[in-house]
Amino acid sequence: MTVKEFEGLLDIYGNDIYRFCLHIMRNRENADDLYQDTVLTAFRKADSINLSENPKSYLLSVAVKISRNFFRKEKRKNESFISPADEALGNLPDNADIQLSAEEKAMKKALRNAVASLEEKYRIPIVLYYFDEQNIGFISEVMKIPEGTVKSRLHKARSLIAESLKKEGFDNE
Repeated sequence: MTVKEFEGLLDIYGNDIYRFCLHIMRNRENADDLYQDTVLTAFRKADSINLSENPKSYLLSVAVKISRNFFRKEKRKNESFISPADEALGNLPDNADIQLSAEEKAMKKALRNAVASLEEKYRIPIVLYYFDEQNIGFISEVMKIPEGTVKSRLHKARSLIAESLKKEGFDNE
């Protein structure tokens, strides 16, 4: 793959990859680092990117692997480490919040906190499915797990989120 072709991939998928990095890291500084590491790693392995297949899933797979390594290292440094996603999930500005009622804002914050509290194996499929609007097959490819596992993790994650929201006083009845 030429440098020009790689730049073309970044033009097409760069924003999607960066948005994914923000969802996972929930901290602009760490998201910038993850994005940069993803691009550098992918560039070093550019010859293994097949343009006829799904290059976006390859780039997201690289980002997932690097983010896992980041969280693993941080966890080893400090067993009580709280990931940036857990710590700052609700801190990203959202222009739509201006028109929301206090109850809707509280619900949105509780939902973001519930997603942030999920283990990584549940949080990544939720982010890809609901925030990035990706399908099961794509998530399976990115995470390198079977589609059935993606479905079961999404189901479990939804149950955990519903349980968390219920504890916060948001019943879905």
